[in-house]
Amino acid sequence: MDDAELLIRRLYDDHSEALLSWALGQVSDQRDAEEVVSDTLVKAWRRYDQYDAKRGSERSWIFGIARNTAIDRHRKSKRHLRLVDGEAPAGSDDGGIEALAEASVVRDALNELPAHHRTVIVEAFFLGKKVSETADKLEIPAGTVKSRMYYGLRALRAALEEKELLR
Repeated sequence: MDDAELLIRRLYDDHSEALLSWALGQVSDQRDAEEVVSDTLVKAWRRYDQYDAKRGSERSWIFGIARNTAIDRHRKSKRHLRLVDGEAPAGSDDGGIEALAEASVVRDALNELPAHHRTVIVEAFFLGKKVSETADKLEIPAGTVKSRMYYGLRALRAALEEKELLR
């Protein structure tokens, strides 16, 4: 056996069980969890020269790779993003990878909107303000708030569809 094969076998022996246990709580099924573990171990093996024991344990370093791998897999999936009802998907954990990835994508899409659209959407959906409250705060007519909300949500939907995150 050469050094490369010994390294990948050691990484597998030392970390695969813990990685699989963690991954099962982050992704939708056993197959996806196994793929996260496999991808993580391959990335760790390929980048092992970047590991620095002074910055933390090997396990911490590998779990960082696993976290990024799970987020990347989620972003590449074509899951339906629930924006309207404001409730987390059944079986998901608000602090989980899925919620983190979705929040990041929505934040990026919101930041791409013109400020006048973004402001009314944030006021209404994230701060829970009524149209009249938003109109008073921004010192604009309620009809303008509604119009900006309509066009802002259309633009947000288009941006998320373009990223293949909404169907």
